[in-house]
Amino acid sequence: MKNREYRVLVTLALMASLVVGNVAGTSANVQAADNKDKSTETKKTSETKTSSTATPTKDETVYVKVDDAGNQKDVTVSDQLKNISSLGTIDDVSDLKDIKNVKGDETYSENNGKLVWQGDKKDICYQGTTTKKIPVGMKVTYELDGKKVSADDLEGKSGHLKIHYEYQNISADSGKYTPFLMATGLLMDGEKFSNVTVDNGKVISDGDRNIVIGMGLPQLKEQLTSVSSKVDDLDIPDSFTVEADVTDYEKVEAVTVATNEVFNEVGTDKFDSLDELKDSMTELQDASNKLVDGSGQLKDGLDTLLSSSGTLVSGIDQLASGGNTLAGGTGSLLSGANTLADGSKSLASGTSQLASGAESLNAGSAQVAAGAKSAKDGVGQLESGAQALNDGVAQMQSQVGAGVSSLNDGVGQLSDGISQAKDGAVSLTEGSKQVATGAGQVRDGLAQAQAGAGSLKDGADQLQAGASGLQTDLNTIANSENSNAMIAGLEALKQAVPEQAGTIDQIIAGIQAQQTAISQAAAGAGNLVTGANNLAIGAGNLSDSLRTLGAGATQVADGAASVQTGAETLAGGLGTLGTGANQLQSGVGSMATQLAAGTKQLSEGTGALLAGTQSLNSGLGTLSAGAGQVSEGSAALSTNMKTANAGAQSVANGAIQLASGASQLNSGAGTLSTGLNTLQSSTGALVSGVEQLDSGAAELNSGMIQFNEEGIEKLVSVFDGDVDSLLDKANELLDASKEYKNFSGIADGMDGSVKFIFVSDK
Repeated sequence: MKNREYRVLVTLALMASLVVGNVAGTSANVQAADNKDKSTETKKTSETKTSSTATPTKDETVYVKVDDAGNQKDVTVSDQLKNISSLGTIDDVSDLKDIKNVKGDETYSENNGKLVWQGDKKDICYQGTTTKKIPVGMKVTYELDGKKVSADDLEGKSGHLKIHYEYQNISADSGKYTPFLMATGLLMDGEKFSNVTVDNGKVISDGDRNIVIGMGLPQLKEQLTSVSSKVDDLDIPDSFTVEADVTDYEKVEAVTVATNEVFNEVGTDKFDSLDELKDSMTELQDASNKLVDGSGQLKDGLDTLLSSSGTLVSGIDQLASGGNTLAGGTGSLLSGANTLADGSKSLASGTSQLASGAESLNAGSAQVAAGAKSAKDGVGQLESGAQALNDGVAQMQSQVGAGVSSLNDGVGQLSDGISQAKDGAVSLTEGSKQVATGAGQVRDGLAQAQAGAGSLKDGADQLQAGASGLQTDLNTIANSENSNAMIAGLEALKQAVPEQAGTIDQIIAGIQAQQTAISQAAAGAGNLVTGANNLAIGAGNLSDSLRTLGAGATQVADGAASVQTGAETLAGGLGTLGTGANQLQSGVGSMATQLAAGTKQLSEGTGALLAGTQSLNSGLGTLSAGAGQVSEGSAALSTNMKTANAGAQSVANGAIQLASGASQLNSGAGTLSTGLNTLQSSTGALVSGVEQLDSGAAELNSGMIQFNEEGIEKLVSVFDGDVDSLLDKANELLDASKEYKNFSGIADGMDGSVKFIFVSDK
């Protein structure tokens, strides 16, 4: 039933006594202003309550079977004697028939309606029947599509159904009524009954069934109206009506309970005078007005919280999206850092090989220079010998005899020069091989270094891109207004729910700390972007320099190969020439007769030899000078590559540390993203709860206004005048309720309670 009806149940049952019962006061009885004699009687009656520890109490439940119209058919009474003091025998009174013990084997003896039970220190539970008239009852009527029908005629019918319960109180004894609260529960099949409503009650649905609860206070309004017409303004129900759309009607199972216990819990000894009661009514009105104002303020606060919760959800969504983007950016950053680390390792390896190749090139160029010098010296001797040979041939042509001797000397000198030139050519060949090998190593090292520099640049580019994206994401999150909106929403929530202010302040502090951390991370990301940009530029310049150096090394390798080929050809020619010279020397004596003819040819050959040695001597000078330059350049290259190798190793170490830091950042970003996604998934429940709270606050405010207007204001207006008779009537009803403790009979001095349960005979 509505919250208003619950209030009315208490406040309207005995008017002022029920309302002011919780106000602090003395234990004096309620008395009229003129101290009438009957107030003394009221005091005596209201204080009479036997609770002797030497006698049991009697709890009685009266089960009444009724037909569909509410007419009584048969009655079964269940009594429980609570043996509080563990008595051996219990004195009881009962007018029931067919009494039987339903719990134990204890027996009783009967004498003119008095029962003596053999309690055996136990509780006694027994049942009996009676034909007495029940003090309360009900009348049930049915209406289908606006026409009155009986329950039997409803079977199998469909349409719009109304069931009206009208409660009856026929407990009058010498004009005094015992007040009863009556409530009925009806169980309706959800497949047959739909759109179920009730005017003085509540409908509860579990999907398959509709449970209808209706209530009323029969005769209470009539009793109070008899002494004050103002009671007409109060809503004291004594009936309820259920409406529903029914398909193939079948009888509804119903249970009704009638009890006066709610009235027995109310005391009337809380005030010294009627004036105090009136003052309490004024306090009640003021308190009610404050409740209305407070519920309105609660509604306003929740409206603000609800409007802010939308901003809060939007901010959390953007924060979660930024967290996911951050996690993605850190993933790219981690990938770039790993690539950078790999490239820096290759760079360090390439620069190490390049340094080694530069050292080999330096050693080979030194050997080339030495070999060229030796070759030059040998060619000088060769040239001297050739000149001498040429001169000797000329003299021999003019003087054969003397010429043979000179020829023999020249041939000896030529043979010695050829031998030295051959040794120089061999040294030149070995040196050029070492130059070619060193140049090849330099070229290979430069290629690896260039590849490492390229990887370094790629890694730096990826690092720059990832860091730039990370900086953008962090700046977006740090500069987002949603965090401030979130804080504003939480501040509104703190105002609406002040008892949670401490927890909300902790949440706000956490959000502000997160804002600071994100701003610092954004600044760090900016520095990372700058460093990555500089690293990319340096890697590009290094790659260009290594490419130029590689081209030079290729040219050196090609030149060394050409020198090697020439030196090998020179060594072969000199070998052949040396052989010829030796043969010439040995055959000079025996060939005197043929010398004349051969000297001409020899003169021509030595002339050509002389010209060739001059050219060779000039080339060897150039080669020696070039080898010196190569040696100087390779020495400088070797020194520089050692420095470059140390720098590359430092870059590799830094890249490894960067990769480790990026991995930790990526892990932290993943954790942050997971936490934000969890927070995001919880916002739906948060907003739903706020919406329900706001809706409930609206209903509370509306209900408080209605309760104030229809309940408190009307109740206070009742006390705005002469209420002596009304208060006396209230006391009379309350005392009558406390005196009614049993239906079938109760022994003197025994306390008890009784309730009636009506069950439809379905």
